[in-house]
Amino acid sequence: MPLENSEPLIRRLDKGVLYLTKDNAGESYGISLAMWRALTAQFKRAHEDNAVTAVVIDAGGPGFHRGAVMVNELKPSLNELESEDFQVLVHRGQALGRLIANLPKPVIGIARSGALGGGLELLLRCDFLYTTDAARFSFPEVTLGFVAAWGGTQWGGRMLAFRRAQEMLLLGEAISGARAAEIDLVTRSFKSDHDLDEHVKSVVERLDQCSGAAFAGTKRCLQALWSGPLAHGEQVEVEAETTAMAAGDFIERLSNWRRENSPKQTD
Repeated sequence: MPLENSEPLIRRLDKGVLYLTKDNAGESYGISLAMWRALTAQFKRAHEDNAVTAVVIDAGGPGFHRGAVMVNELKPSLNELESEDFQVLVHRGQALGRLIANLPKPVIGIARSGALGGGLELLLRCDFLYTTDAARFSFPEVTLGFVAAWGGTQWGGRMLAFRRAQEMLLLGEAISGARAAEIDLVTRSFKSDHDLDEHVKSVVERLDQCSGAAFAGTKRCLQALWSGPLAHGEQVEVEAETTAMAAGDFIERLSNWRRENSPKQTD
C-alpha cells in the first residue's frame, strides 16, 4: 500500500513491511537534518503502529549511504561551530541509532553500493545488513578530524574482531562489500543487486513465519550480550520468554509444528 511520499524519504507499506528509501540526492543520500527528522518520525511510528511488522532501509540512486551531512546545517559556517554544537550532533545520531536498534521488530538494511561514516554507523543498528561484493564501506572520520561517534566505535568495535576494528577505525580505509561480509561488518554480500533483492524477499517471507513476540524477545536477549554479565543475560532470557509465551503464539505454532513433523503412519 503506497503512503504519501514527502522528501527526503520515500515510504511504502507492503504487507506490513515499511520500506524507507532515502531520496535526497542533493545531499548525496546522507543524514541531513531533514533526513534525521524523517527517519526519527518513521521509526517512532513503526514502534507504535501494529500495522508495521518490519522495516527495510534503502538508499536511492546508486544505493550508497553517506554520513552526517547535517554538520553543515548547524551554523552558517563550520568556523562558527562550538562544543555545544558538536554534542548536539552526536546526541542526534545516537538517539536515532537507539530508535533503530531498540525497535522490537525486524529491521533490514540495504547498502547496495556501500556506506560511510554516520550512514554506516546507523545501518549497523539494523538486525540484518545486506550489500553487494563491489560495494565500499569505511569509517573515514579519523582522516577528517572527527570520531565515529554515532556508534562506529561502540557497535563496530563489538561486531568486529578488535584488530579489525582498530584497522578500520584508526586508519579510515575503505573495504569492499565482500570483505565487509568476511569480517562480519555486514550480514551477507551478493554478486548483484538482483541476488540481493531476491534474498531480501526470502528474508521477509521467512520473518512472516516468525512470532513477533518471540522475535522481539530474542532480539532483547542478543542485545543483553553487550549490556551486562551472563547473569544479567539469563535474567533477560527469563523476562523475554515469559513475555513471548504470554502472547500465546506458541500454542498454535507448536501444535502446527508437531502435526507437520509427526512420524508418518504406515500400513
